[in-house]
Amino acid sequence: MKVGILGLEFAGKKTIFGLLTGIKKDGYAVSREEVGVVDVPDERLEFLAAHYNPKKKTFTKIEFNLLPPVKKGSDEKNNVLTQAKEVDMFAVVVRDFKDDNVFHHEGSVDPLRDYASIKDEFLFSDLLLVETRIERLQKQIKTRSTDQAVKEKALMEKLKAGLESGIFIKNIELDAESRKIINTLSFVTVKPIFAVVNCDEGKLASEYKFPDGVKSINIAAKLEAEIQELDEAGKKEFLSSLKLEDTSLNRLIKFAYGYGSLISFLTAGGDEVRSWTISNGTTAQKAASVIHSDIEKGFIRAEVVAFEDFKKAGSEAEAKKLGLYRLEGKEYIVKDGDIIEFRFNV
Repeated sequence: MKVGILGLEFAGKKTIFGLLTGIKKDGYAVSREEVGVVDVPDERLEFLAAHYNPKKKTFTKIEFNLLPPVKKGSDEKNNVLTQAKEVDMFAVVVRDFKDDNVFHHEGSVDPLRDYASIKDEFLFSDLLLVETRIERLQKQIKTRSTDQAVKEKALMEKLKAGLESGIFIKNIELDAESRKIINTLSFVTVKPIFAVVNCDEGKLASEYKFPDGVKSINIAAKLEAEIQELDEAGKKEFLSSLKLEDTSLNRLIKFAYGYGSLISFLTAGGDEVRSWTISNGTTAQKAASVIHSDIEKGFIRAEVVAFEDFKKAGSEAEAKKLGLYRLEGKEYIVKDGDIIEFRFNV
């Protein structure tokens, strides 16, 4: 999964990206997309690794793409979102921290106002695509009109009206056929968008209500930088003093992962314990394909145990003795945290 990090200048995008990925971008402007891949923290995998003592431990990954800063009133050439079509979701960084050494574009701090400015760029990006599509369809209809072209033009006109009214495409009421057409195009406002509020330490517990169904998570980047300088024991002590169970950065990684309707199933043994990413609602046979296409093709059964059941039992042998393992067929919907061994024949 690819998460695009974007925001206005001085919001702390580069700092957060650097803390997440270890790729430092402070001190100069980002003129092109930067990419960093990180592990998704998973305590379940740590537990299984301690139990099986495998040769290898592999976490699922998430990719963060640092995009150039958003500039208000951009045109087609410098709208950063027109260059971010491969991103699966967007993390909009907004500022709610005070720093007398940092100039702010409005002279004051207002995360909701910053979000509104960035929202305009999302809308503008999709409007460009819609208007281009309408022009092509108009030419097509003039030369060789078809029912499909007429229907699609009507759809684009509806999207245009919605975008001009400030409505993301994902929030426009559409039928299933229209959604299928939209999914073949590179719209950005159909993708998940969440806000990352870069705030002062004292505002970590604050609640921010963003419009458009956008959820948010609070990060104190300055505090996170201090935490990362500590060893593991120091981190635990520091977090305990702040009454925090985990770093905000780990929470951000998990938040982004879950926000994309993604879940993990686990495989475990002496060679490797590993987490695998699938979409929520994936069947067992389709889940097998993320390991290898041959397992999907030759799928027979999936031997499954829920992680929490395994943990309570304390061992694989005890879990089997208690009858906690079960055999599931190809249509079984995999649950988050399922430990699975696939049986297949090729």
